[in-house]
Amino acid sequence: MRARIVPAAHIEPAEVQALSRLTEDRPEAALVSLGADCAREQSARVCVALGEVHEYAGEIPAALACYQAAFAADESSLVAATRYARLAARAPSAADPAELERISTRGVAAANWTLARIALAGGRTDEALLQIDRFLDSAAAGEPGIPEARAARARMLRANDDAARIRSRQRLAAAGIGALALLVLLLAWLRGKSVARALARRPRLYPAVARTVGSLRHDVLKHRASVLSAAAEPSAREEVARALLLPEPASTAVARAYERLREDARAQGVLLRRLSREPVFGPLVSDLLAAERILRRGGKTASLVRIDGRMHEVHGPRLATLLKQGPRTLVDASSLSDWIHGVEAEVRRGGAGWTAPSVLLQGMAVEFPVEREALATIFANLLRNAQAAAAPGGRVLVRLGEERDAAGRSVHVLLVGDSAPGDITLEEIESRESGRGLAIVRDLTREWAGHVVVRSEEPPLRKAVGACFPSQGASA
Repeated sequence: MRARIVPAAHIEPAEVQALSRLTEDRPEAALVSLGADCAREQSARVCVALGEVHEYAGEIPAALACYQAAFAADESSLVAATRYARLAARAPSAADPAELERISTRGVAAANWTLARIALAGGRTDEALLQIDRFLDSAAAGEPGIPEARAARARMLRANDDAARIRSRQRLAAAGIGALALLVLLLAWLRGKSVARALARRPRLYPAVARTVGSLRHDVLKHRASVLSAAAEPSAREEVARALLLPEPASTAVARAYERLREDARAQGVLLRRLSREPVFGPLVSDLLAAERILRRGGKTASLVRIDGRMHEVHGPRLATLLKQGPRTLVDASSLSDWIHGVEAEVRRGGAGWTAPSVLLQGMAVEFPVEREALATIFANLLRNAQAAAAPGGRVLVRLGEERDAAGRSVHVLLVGDSAPGDITLEEIESRESGRGLAIVRDLTREWAGHVVVRSEEPPLRKAVGACFPSQGASA
């Protein structure tokens, strides 16, 4: 420290005496020799000397105050400013940032380094990096703090790069999560099959579809929505409203029926679309909702007439088309022979006798609106039952064809008759426990929208039991 104190060319006796006291390592005596307080001293040189004594004594705040006073007294001399900036770098917390800014404008590089350290201590890395760059750009080659500034700059740049990479990864992760969430929502919205496509994938869904479509065609289109044709008459407006809105809105009935169909499909491993995206049931509900709004709030009769036209021209045919998309099993002589031989092999393996059945097939083939496996099971149980009932030497007849029921509708009939004595009634078949023989026939026939029939036959036959199925597209 003593080597850094260089006496001025024209030095006052008090300064000489203070220098002497410092060489004796007596800073208190040196302050007494100078005999002045920095706050009241007007001489910049004396303030600098006082600051040097305080700095020598380790009294940094007092030294900074003296250097600040010296610079204020004579801003043309940068000695005090440089000393202030360099000493402040050793104790940034004791320095005045505003004074350092003022000093830095005079080209004192050390002030930028001290400002950088203050900014670093406050966590303001961007400001610190700016001050370090200014310091390194303006500092002389031997300026104290250059190595530390370069090291700090390198650390901050690495930290900034790391933070940028983290932010980039976070943004990418957030974008990925957002995209995934949107994709999940989109898939949730778009997932599911239309009823038509579900029928192509799961033919066994047809009975549930047939029940739903038949119910809607009968209850909604035929008995409720049909009153829309009278909407053009003002006197019938109240009757139309009652038909569509009571006891519950027709649109609600359709929506609930479709939801039950979705549950049936889900039980078979098929997910149907949401109602709003289903091409048959969705538009039907939309038109019914529009009609209900008009009836509640009052609206143009022409709109109800248009909706009535859509019921007849669009929705009715669409529902009928679904009924035509169910599975079809074409039974000809070859397939019937295969079924008979399969039952014969099973009966003979059980040690029972076998009576070769006669076959009466209407035309070259008969098409049933039933899945092949279900129809084969129905036929096998009918034939086994007839074989068990027929006495040795008796007769068994298989008859397939198309008939008209009492209402004039076309039905497909599969009958197996036998010559065994005794009768059987529908009540007996209905009361049988599920899982065996004619109970299986009963349950499968009912599942596929058919019904079991029992008929008396002319001798030598006595009776016939079978299953009737409505033609696809026939009104339920």
